[in-house]
Amino acid sequence: MRRGGVELVPGGGGEKIVIIGAGAVGFDLAREISEREHDVYVVEQEPERLAEVQETIDCHLVVGNGIAPDVLDNIGMNDTDLFAAVTNRDEINIISCLTAHKLGARVKVARVRQEEYYRDQRLVLDGIDLAINPDHEAVHVIREILFQTAATDVHEFAGGRVRVLGTRVDPASYVAGKTLQEITRELGQRIALVATIVREDETLIPRGDTVIQPNDLVYLAGARRTVDRSLYYFHTQEHPLQHVMIVGANAMGRELARDLLTAGVKIKLIERDEERARYAAERLRHALVLHTDGADTSVLESEGVDGVDGFVSVSSDEETNIMACLLARHLGARKTVCLVNRPDYVPLLPLLGIDAAVSPRLSTSAWIARFVKRGAVVSAEKLGYSGAEILQFRLGLGCKCLGKPLYELDFPRNAVLGVVLKRGRVETPRGDTRLEAGDEVVVFALPGGVSEVENFFAED
Repeated sequence: MRRGGVELVPGGGGEKIVIIGAGAVGFDLAREISEREHDVYVVEQEPERLAEVQETIDCHLVVGNGIAPDVLDNIGMNDTDLFAAVTNRDEINIISCLTAHKLGARVKVARVRQEEYYRDQRLVLDGIDLAINPDHEAVHVIREILFQTAATDVHEFAGGRVRVLGTRVDPASYVAGKTLQEITRELGQRIALVATIVREDETLIPRGDTVIQPNDLVYLAGARRTVDRSLYYFHTQEHPLQHVMIVGANAMGRELARDLLTAGVKIKLIERDEERARYAAERLRHALVLHTDGADTSVLESEGVDGVDGFVSVSSDEETNIMACLLARHLGARKTVCLVNRPDYVPLLPLLGIDAAVSPRLSTSAWIARFVKRGAVVSAEKLGYSGAEILQFRLGLGCKCLGKPLYELDFPRNAVLGVVLKRGRVETPRGDTRLEAGDEVVVFALPGGVSEVENFFAED
């Protein structure tokens, strides 16, 4: 995987990971990485925060200052594979990474919010391999969701050639009420692979006799163009993104509005704070900025929320975001996207009718977790916070699965092989597909099947 000029190569065995900060992001990151049985160290100055980590996560706990060379020296930087500084203070994160770099840590990642530290979206400091701005990551996720107007979330692999897209099944759609066998027989290669289904609170690996039900959240996988075309069969009509209403003229709201304006989308930006609204109006000349309450029913009605293709609430008040999106959905907005800080809200809000929920905290920890190598795993992402994972593998010469047709292989039942990349060409796997050294594969795995899948593609 490459990002910010860094390319990680597969390592052997477990990796040593050091996390500075046991706050919200640090806690999520430690929990996700420690599930893979890596050697994880969490450094935190406040003992009570470490006590919370100790209750739920199996890792090494260090009470101390993540900037102090003595603290980092005692942990050992020379054999540290990934050093992630994710406190809520940019300066601490930057200095910690620079210190770790001097002491020999291999890959250094810093959580940095303040835009003045960046030039052309890159941190202008040697010694830090990747700087992540949580707000910027959240805007990127929201932008992808909006432009795929029928999508709830979007994942890309292999430089964008492979796309995984989550979408709700319209009750009046072509596929509703049909089995996967019927759909494949009728549409053949015109439709992407249905790799995973989230039905109410259950995540399923579908089989040929699985019936696609109305309101299922399905994940489609395949070549980018095939996946995008397949949306037609899951929805009665696909609306282009032309009008978007945004609540919140903070840095996130302004960045999102600026990106959408550049793409030719008409924007209404609502902000309750007068000074912030004036600031946004001065910098976003082609947006209509309104100084009013975005969670007021009469305001949304008068401003025509029933005619917008997307409604996004990214204010600093989580309750305002939830209420505004619920009202917008009730009043007729085609798609609603809500920013939330608490990650436990993310899977709940779609059940209330909000199309997609985005957490900067989860987006940040997910990005950093991608830098942790797991044998042949090239990259890994959580699947819509459902507990399932999307894993991309590169197959080496020692993989036991090479050369045989897939129908002869005992592939884990809690997983499905979604895509095969052969010499850069994207293929949907079939029973007679034979895997070769150098191929890359994208696999969907339920939580109980992740380790089985990793073992399946491991080298002797």
